[in-house]
Amino acid sequence: MIGFLYIDDDKIGEVDFKVTDESMGGIGGNLISNENYRKYQQIIQQHCTRCGISNIDNFNFRIVLEDNTELIPQGGIGVTDLVEFDEVYVESVGLDLSMLKGEAFNKTGK
Repeated sequence: MIGFLYIDDDKIGEVDFKVTDESMGGIGGNLISNENYRKYQQIIQQHCTRCGISNIDNFNFRIVLEDNTELIPQGGIGVTDLVEFDEVYVESVGLDLSMLKGEAFNKTGK
């Protein structure tokens, strides 16, 4: 399921989300960042160094799917970007996965 990660109205990248925990309504995937991400990267990495993750307490992270559906996770959105690694991981929990049972959800192979 392809989604786009935003901070406020800045699109900072694309994620191919997979369901990581059905019981918790969890999805996750690696971020393919764009130029906008670089504006926030240093601060996100500082949050990750200090707290292990950057989350909605730090930024207004938003996930919007290809069909323009905005996900409203009850458990929030987190981004992990550790200086020592090249991958940036995005996760979200507390989603109603039943709303994703359509075409976008089926792309995950579930």
